[in-house]
Amino acid sequence: MRILGTGFRVAAAALALSAGLTVTAAADDFIAQCKIGTPVPEAEKICKCMSDKIAGADRADVIGAMTTTNAVMAKGGTPASPEMTPKVMKGLETAMTVQAQCM
Repeated sequence: MRILGTGFRVAAAALALSAGLTVTAAADDFIAQCKIGTPVPEAEKICKCMSDKIAGADRADVIGAMTTTNAVMAKGGTPASPEMTPKVMKGLETAMTVQAQCM
């Protein structure tokens, strides 16, 4: 019986660790994409502030919007490019609103 309890604790610890790594990866994705789109000396501070303020479904939408926007701009595109769907534009609007609060 004791072995079963130990196995459960090990499995629970592994699950908690993997969840923590997923959250950390999402934070890293957010910060990385934010820094690409915020080429100013204070980018680290601004992006950290934004990361702290954006959560849940909005966070995934904002990361997607930043990724798409950065890719479009890197190719010489504009905000009117076809890749800039309404969902991307909404995520970008959320990012810009929060960015203004963090500046």
